[in-house]
Formats: sequence, structure tokens, C-alpha cells
Amino acid sequence: MTLADARGLALSTDRPASVAGYAQALDLFNSLRTDPVAVLQPVLDEDPDFIAGHLLMAGFMLSGFDAGLLPAARECLAAARGGRRRPNPREQSFQAALQHWADGGMAHANRLLDRHLVDHPRDLFALQLAHMSDLVLGRSQMLRDRIGRVLAQWSESDAGFGYLLGMQAFGFEECNEYARAEALGLQALERNPHDTWAVHAVAHVYEMQGRVDEGIRWLSTGTSLWQCDNALAVHNFWHLALLHLSNDDPASALAVYDRAIAPGPASMAMDLADASALLWRLGLRGVDVAGRWQSLAARWREQAHWGWSVFNDVHAMLALVGAREHEAAQAGRRAMAAVPAAAPGPWWGEAGTVCEAVMAFGEGRHAHCAELLLPLLPDAQGYGGSQAQRSLLHLTAMEAARRAGDAALWRALDSEGSARRPARGRPSGVSCAARSLATA
Repeated sequence: MTLADARGLALSTDRPASVAGYAQALDLFNSLRTDPVAVLQPVLDEDPDFIAGHLLMAGFMLSGFDAGLLPAARECLAAARGGRRRPNPREQSFQAALQHWADGGMAHANRLLDRHLVDHPRDLFALQLAHMSDLVLGRSQMLRDRIGRVLAQWSESDAGFGYLLGMQAFGFEECNEYARAEALGLQALERNPHDTWAVHAVAHVYEMQGRVDEGIRWLSTGTSLWQCDNALAVHNFWHLALLHLSNDDPASALAVYDRAIAPGPASMAMDLADASALLWRLGLRGVDVAGRWQSLAARWREQAHWGWSVFNDVHAMLALVGAREHEAAQAGRRAMAAVPAAAPGPWWGEAGTVCEAVMAFGEGRHAHCAELLLPLLPDAQGYGGSQAQRSLLHLTAMEAARRAGDAALWRALDSEGSARRPARGRPSGVSCAARSLATA
């Protein structure tokens, strides 16, 4: 007997208890609540041949975007292959994509998921993993269009339909369709207040539209379920800190860092990236964060896996440069240079240039930093992350130009940022002294 999940997808098990545990763990993951692993592990202990369960666990590992979890993901995939049951066609297709991801080929896995979701548009877990990897890989249009591809195969009464709305809201925001993004995000939260991704999408809208006070209220008092026991809590607190920076309040941003973003024992690579990005932005504004770089750099030394992720490697370099750990930074750059050019993705060569620019900035060679970054700004999507995250490159180039005394470049970049984004006041991360260049 073959059972099915709440959306009618066949699961290779004959145990109703396994299906129930699978559904509970997946729903926790959909809203990014903790701890889906703790829910799923007893299910696999009781049903070691549960293929879909092992694939679910592998996906949980991969969703951390932390190369340190790849061995655990590979173990889960081996368990899926080694059981007595035969996988159905959907499970075979999904496993093939996850295997490439676990073997270090996230970009290729993402392309395999493109086709998988055409054939299996109601596979909610595959859809969420693909959406998350679209973000890390900088596939901004796919953040929107991937959800659009499958919507006709869903109905509003389907279990998990609200999560599609939250994902599509974020996709609309990344494609600058802010009104649609906000409306869908709020609609998703009406369905499920635990939908942290929808909270995140609406926060992006407020930030990108310069609705700073609304954004601070949204993340401080308008929503709260995401703030505890949630995998996205650090990232949403990062957004709150950016809103404080946009409000000319670096002291509040720093307080958010100390309270909710500074690395703890359970911090994953994406949490460390948020910490690096915030401290770097504060440093660009002239805020003294030197004492905080040391502990963050120590964590990156433990967790950095050079050559797997453009996004992670650049943020590891920020921390090493911020902590003035020149030898570690040079070692990281050599490790990046040893990786085959196309291995982590098409932007790998540019990632090395960004790291060189970061090192130049840390060494006070600001004109060289700006020179390296300027050609990369028009094609920064390959860096990965959201528009808010990628703006770090623009802000660094601006501040490098200011410190180099290049008033023409500073004015040009400032004008570009103002024209592109209707933000209130200065972009988060620009020093007060930079304004003096506007009339230079």
C-alpha cells in the first residue's frame, strides 16, 4: 500500500504514522519554525525505509546553505537509496537534484529542480528549497516566476497554499512589484500568522520603499511569532537593524546586533553572513565595531568552506578583514583561487575580485577597491542574495570613493542609488561625512 501527503503526492511508505510525522516536520519547515529535524528523526528511526522522509531530512540539511552540513545531507541521501522500498518517479527526480546539491553543485541542482517542478508542481518541499536556492544564487526573476509556474495546479483550499503566497510575495518584491508583494504577504499572514517568509517579504517592501517607521513597527510590534524558535529570526532582526540605519540610528542597529545577531553556538553560515554584513555597514558609517569582529572572524575560521558559495565566501572575507586577520584572509583568497572557475557558479571569478576589493578596503587602498567594484555593480545578481543584501557592494564602492577623495565617483554612485530606490534619507551604511562630497 502506498500512502500520500496532504497534496496527493505519493510517498513510498505504508505507515500512516510516518506520513503524519512527515507532514508535521514539513509544516514546521514551511514556516521556518524549529525543530523539524527533532520531529522527523524518530519517524526515520521507526521507518528506516521511508524514502521521502530521508529526502526531507536531506533537504533540511541543505537548506542551511552551510557546507559543513553537506556530509550529513549525503548520509541522508544514501539512506534513501539503501532501503528496501523502491522510490516512485517523483522521489527519484527529487533525489537526483538533491544529490547534486549535496555534492557541491547547488547551481546544477537548482536547474534540475526547474524541471522537477514542471513535472511535480504540487511538491511543496521541492518548491520551497528551489525558491530558497534561487535567492542564494541571485535568480531574482525565478523567485517570482517559479511560483507563477505552479499556481494553476493549486487551489486556495490546498494544504500549504498560503506558503505559496508568501514565497510569491517575496518574488514580487525582488522584481520591484512592491504593491503586489505587500498585498500577497499580508494575505499569506491572514492564512497563517506563523508564515515567517511572508513577514520577511513585507519587511523587504517597507525597506525598499523607504517606509522606515512602518518597517520598524512591523518587525518590532506588528509581528512577533518569528522572533523566537525560528530559523529566520537572525535575518529578520538584520532587517530591523538596517531599518534603524536608514533612520539614522546606528546605536539601535548595534543594539540589535548585540541582542539578536551576534553569533551564538547554533549560528549557521547564513547567520554569520548577516552578522558580517551588518558590522561592515556599521563600519562604513564610521561606527567603531572593532571589538565585535574578533569573535565573528573566529566563527568564520571554523565554518568557512572556501569555494562552495560565492555569498558565504565574500561574507567570511568581510569578517577576516574587519578583524585584521591578514594571514587568514590571504589563505582564504588562495583557497578561492584554487577552485575551478565554474565550480560554485558563473560568478565565481567576480567573487574573487570582490574579496580582493574587500582586502584593499581593509588595507586603506580605497581607490583600488572602488576601481575593482565599479565594473561589477551592473551585474551583481550573481553575488546572490536579495537586493538589500547585494546593496553592500554599492555601499562599499561609495565609501571607498569617498575615502579616496574621488568626488565624481561618489556623486555618480549616490545619484544611481537615489534614482533606483525611493529610500528616505541616506542608504543604510553610508557615513555622514560622505554628504560633504556632494558639493565638493
